[in-house]
Amino acid sequence: MDHAEVTARVIAASGPPAVDDLTTFLRKRIAEDKVIASECTGPDWQTDQGDGCNAEHIARHDPARILREADAKLAVLNELDLAVHGQPRPYIDALLFVAQQMGAVYAAHPDYKENWRP
Repeated sequence: MDHAEVTARVIAASGPPAVDDLTTFLRKRIAEDKVIASECTGPDWQTDQGDGCNAEHIARHDPARILREADAKLAVLNELDLAVHGQPRPYIDALLFVAQQMGAVYAAHPDYKENWRP
């Protein structure tokens, strides 16, 4: 199956409006994450030995990491948007799958749609 056929299959299965809904939803969640992370201040978050797993988990997800992760997610969504709206990408089905997986993280959000599940 050539790239055009794969792109057509993915778009036919989900449609640009459905993909646009998912990417818009994800962009809103990512923007929320970035606002919260940007409002946090201080040096790199660290823990002392013996602080426990909750403290280590919190430190591991420090604001700088959240901002880097948000930018990485946005890069994926940008590629998916380009692929769905006419700029060929040989990996459109993989991009859609990744976006669906990112959306699953927010499955408890009231705006999440069940048809976004992979």
